[in-house]
Order: sequence, then structure tokens, then C-alpha cells
Amino acid sequence: MTRALLALVVCALLTSPARADRDYLTYKVRPGDSLALLAAEYYGDRNHAVFIMVANKLDHPRPLKPGEKLRIPVSRTVTAAVGDTLEGLAQAYLGDKRRAPYLAEFNGVDPADSLAAGATLTIPFHVVHTAAGDETLAAIAAAYFGDSKNAPLLRGYNFLDRDTLAAGESIVIPINHVKVRASAMPPVDAESKARTQKREQMMELASQVLPRATDAWRAGAYADVKRELIAVDLDFVDTERAAKLGLLLGAAYVALDDEVSARASFQRVLERRPRTTMSTYRYSPRIVAVWKKAGGQLADAP
Repeated sequence: MTRALLALVVCALLTSPARADRDYLTYKVRPGDSLALLAAEYYGDRNHAVFIMVANKLDHPRPLKPGEKLRIPVSRTVTAAVGDTLEGLAQAYLGDKRRAPYLAEFNGVDPADSLAAGATLTIPFHVVHTAAGDETLAAIAAAYFGDSKNAPLLRGYNFLDRDTLAAGESIVIPINHVKVRASAMPPVDAESKARTQKREQMMELASQVLPRATDAWRAGAYADVKRELIAVDLDFVDTERAAKLGLLLGAAYVALDDEVSARASFQRVLERRPRTTMSTYRYSPRIVAVWKKAGGQLADAP
């Protein structure tokens, strides 16, 4: 980052509102520490020292005093609980549920799918840029991300209908490319750890039971299909696998003359993966009829 861009960023960020403590780690300075060294230690890049400066209201680099405490701004990792949604997490952590697609993009997940309990998402930290004069989003993107091609991200993230800011206008910058090294982060809380462990267990169990349940289905052993699949908590399984398991379980319920449970199973599939369709070649007309009653669409519909 050039001196001019550094000055631009520091000046703008010092106008940011106060941030919650959970956005920071607290560090006690030791002899020999410097802003650049701390940035390298926490972020892996000395050039990211500007964010430590901003978090501690430093308008220029200065020697650090042993014993003083600094805030290190961090992106956070959250572990989804049962019922968590991208919109809900975007509202809670990014300030607006409309940013849910960006939260999905930052984490490489499909915004149309529901979240699996136990899945981890990275939450970027925010800074606020206030334009000192007329500025383009491309110039702002270059200053914060090192690439003007991130201008569309800034435009969409801030719900703008233009590509420039006038003097005094502010936008939020999601710093999703600066993450703290895992070794420097505090330990995961017990509840999050338990959810992650359960997810791992359910994913492993799903891998084991799916082939067995499929074989039982082919053999007409529908009670065995049900017994295998109900052991898996689909809330903790990825959406694609949850859809496969839920479809097979719903089909088994139909074969066992339990339409109520079949519809509930199919509806759960659609909650987890709304775009799921059913093949009219793989399933009988009776199963297809229940699927349609549950609100499902057909892959092979004329």
C-alpha cells in the first residue's frame, strides 16, 4: 500500500463508529514489537498494519510501548446452530439481512440452500470509509483491496445505484481478505465445538447408512431403510446429502403407508434444498404424488 493510499485509509477509518469487542483480540505489547511485526504475526502480511492502527486510533505509525494494550481487528468464525439462516447471520453480524448473498459468497456456499448446523462461517470485519472528496468506488476498492475490480462488491454491499461518492458520504467496507491465523485465535467455545463434533459424526454416519439404505430399498426392505435413515440428524448434514437421505426416507414412508411422515420428510428436504427435484423415472407414481403434495417439483415433468 502506497503512502498516499495509507493516509487515505487511515483518515477515513478514524471516522468509523465504535465496534463491538468481539471484533477484536486484545494484545499486550512485548519488547521488540512493532505494528508491522504484529500484522505479520496475526495476518501474515506486514502491510495490514493499517487495520491495527485504525483499531487503536493511531493516525501514523509509532514505536510501541511494552505493556500497552492493542486491539487487533479480526474476522470471526461462527458455528451455525439449528435454525440459523444466512439472512439471520447477515443481519446479526453484517448489519443487514440483504447482505446474506455476500456472506454466502465469502464462504463459498450456495445462498439458496439452508445452513447445516455445525457448519462454520467466516464473518469479515467492517470498516467505514468516508469520502474526503469526490471518489470513485474503483479507487476505494484499489485502496482497500489492492484491486479496483472489487468496485462492484462495494456497490452491491452498500446497495448503491452509482459508482461514485461525494465528499462526506460513507460506505461500509467488508474486509474479507484479512483473516487472523488460526494459531492466534482464542479457543472455540464449548457449544460451538459440540455442534462441530456432532456435524462430523452425522456426516460420517450419513456416509455409512446411505449405501446400506439404498441396498435395502432395492431389496424392498422398507422398514430397514427407515431404521437406517432415522438415525441421521439431517440438520447437521450438508444440503446435497440431506436431500438424498430425505428423499429416500420419504419414499420408504410412502411404501410403509405412512403418508404423513412421508410428506414431513419431503418438506424437510425442500427446506434444506429448495431446488431439489424428483425423477419420475426413479420413483413410483404414488411416491411422486406425495412429493407433489409436499410442494416438490419434478425433474422429468412434461
